[in-house]
Amino acid sequence: MEDVVIGVDLGTSGVRAVAMDRHGRLMGAASRRLPGTVAEGMRRLQDPQAWWTGLGECLRELVRSTDGCRPRAIAVDGTSGTLLAIDHDHRPVGLARMYDDADTRNLAEIVARLAPAESAARGPTSAAARALQLASSPGVVRVVHQADWIMLRLGAAEAVTDENNALKTGYDPVARRWPSWLGELGLSDALLPKVLPAGTAVGRIDADVALEIGLPPDVTLVTGTTDGCAGFLASGASRIGDATTSLGSTLVLKVLGDRPVFSPAHGVYSHRIGDRWLIGGASNCGGRTLLAHFTTERMSELEGAMDASLPTGHDYYPLPSPGERFPHADATMQPRLSPRPAKDPEFLQGILEGLTKVEAAGYARLHELGGPRLRTVRHLGGGTRSRTWMALRARALDAPCLAALDEEAAAGTARLAWTGMGHEVPTEAVLKQVDGLSSLRDYDVLLVDQFGTLHDGTHPYPGAAEALRNFRAGGGKVIVVSNSAKPGTDNLARLRSMGFGSGEMDAVVTSGDVARQALSDGSLGAAFSGRKAHLSGRPGETYGLETTGLAWTAPEDCDFVIIAASREPMSSWKTQLEELLPALRRGVSFLVINPDVEMLTPGGVRPSAGAIGRALADRGGKVVFLGKPGREIYRAALGAAGVRPSRRVLVMGDSPEHDIFGASAAGLSGMLVRTGIMTTVKEDEIRARLPLGEWLVSKSLRP
Repeated sequence: MEDVVIGVDLGTSGVRAVAMDRHGRLMGAASRRLPGTVAEGMRRLQDPQAWWTGLGECLRELVRSTDGCRPRAIAVDGTSGTLLAIDHDHRPVGLARMYDDADTRNLAEIVARLAPAESAARGPTSAAARALQLASSPGVVRVVHQADWIMLRLGAAEAVTDENNALKTGYDPVARRWPSWLGELGLSDALLPKVLPAGTAVGRIDADVALEIGLPPDVTLVTGTTDGCAGFLASGASRIGDATTSLGSTLVLKVLGDRPVFSPAHGVYSHRIGDRWLIGGASNCGGRTLLAHFTTERMSELEGAMDASLPTGHDYYPLPSPGERFPHADATMQPRLSPRPAKDPEFLQGILEGLTKVEAAGYARLHELGGPRLRTVRHLGGGTRSRTWMALRARALDAPCLAALDEEAAAGTARLAWTGMGHEVPTEAVLKQVDGLSSLRDYDVLLVDQFGTLHDGTHPYPGAAEALRNFRAGGGKVIVVSNSAKPGTDNLARLRSMGFGSGEMDAVVTSGDVARQALSDGSLGAAFSGRKAHLSGRPGETYGLETTGLAWTAPEDCDFVIIAASREPMSSWKTQLEELLPALRRGVSFLVINPDVEMLTPGGVRPSAGAIGRALADRGGKVVFLGKPGREIYRAALGAAGVRPSRRVLVMGDSPEHDIFGASAAGLSGMLVRTGIMTTVKEDEIRARLPLGEWLVSKSLRP
């Protein structure tokens, strides 16, 4: 069985849990919605029993869906500043007081007089003030945070918290203790939980709870963190200078440093993660400004009409209303969003340019205040859907812009669970060089890519046929898996013309096969149930789709569009895209039956059908991709081999995004072959493009 840990993200509206293996791969996930908070004047309340009920349902589903995995540890994150009071038996005394509960009366003012200026306990929603109010209720013996109480219910022997959840309650992360001013306020250490570093093992799960949920009785309980810190850890940022930018309603910047930074005037605080510090600040600029002028759908429509390489010349500061806190502390600062140009694409790009300037100024401010120089910046949140914003940021920031490894806060908490087990999860792919197929003894089935792996489109690669022949002679099975829109039988005939025959493979499965089956059995849903379709591909090709009974028509009249192939290099893929815009404007759906973004041609690497699909999606199109890395084609390939998913099945191909990501999603092993589109790509780029895990790499497919 494969060892995993469980990370839990306990939020205001829901609970989510993930299972993560030691390489950082998510092996399963489950979630449950929670009842909303109750508003009583300025109070925000929630029933903690709903947390426990939702968590139990979530964990039971996760255990069922990850059959074959063995949970070793569990860690929980919670919303920063959410508190509840408990009695001697750890039962809640009343409802929980939420992080945004501002009913602190004059206590917030008293906290402001007692607490140092850099304390995160200050402010109208002071958690320290709410803790004192909770402690005054009859029968209360302790005040704990949301995640702390869940750990008690899971079996922790005493009330413990982590250094991040404790921060807003007044904890001093530099001295690593509850400060004396809390005693002056009326909160003794005895009323508060014991504080430990995030990622510390604190005991074993309660045997009865483990039995009820279906977990092993030896699962280790590990201290978690706040939801915000967990999101940072999930991103893969792990070294000094690694940062994350999150575009939500506001623009939140965080960078990992080797020393704390506190600047109350700018709202800059530091969370302690071991011996390092997570330094963060948030601008009032962000998604609220964008949504005040454009709907999400309209922004998607405008994406293809913007060009990041051509600056608009506007000098916007995109505040949603007066007042800024970071990177400029100015309560009177006014939004700057004029003049507004007549064309929406120019206006939207101008706002994105403004957000980019704010982001760059924010990281410069964090460095000026004592933070580290940027090493990398990972992006989180809805803004990642805008390729224009990504391109603007890549030019403006003095560091590489990377995609987050994961945006699930629960994944960051799972990393802490592994820390508690003494294992640090890698934040990049681990590569193992392979000299030839004969050196591999741990695999029963090969799922082999075709173009760029077995041949270059015209000629077979030296040694490829012999390597497959030897593998089959040793009792293994070989299934060729291709993102070709043509039937597997057509591809088999082509392979035979290049010297590959029944001695080298058992079957050929293509994305076209999967698409034809889905169109015939109606599994694609109502969007593709019509009988009139427009086929976009190479002139004269039907791709075997005549068996579906579809009638071919123009983009102006079709029920949906099928994109089978790019016409590169005979004509530009952009010309092909323009032909499909009438269908896009009509709102019909697009089915891409060759998801490859790039393809190997005699003239070099050129855009493939997947590039057309992505461009349509960027313009707001409803696009469905069938083929690698989707699970449908791997289910079909495994069915052809007569086996179930396992690590003894090896996916081989030249595309990180299609072959290796497909292997990861399907729970299979993978080997990147550095022929085809990978011939000239440097190893650092390859590593950055691969999913987390240990992957084989070979210069070519050979014996």
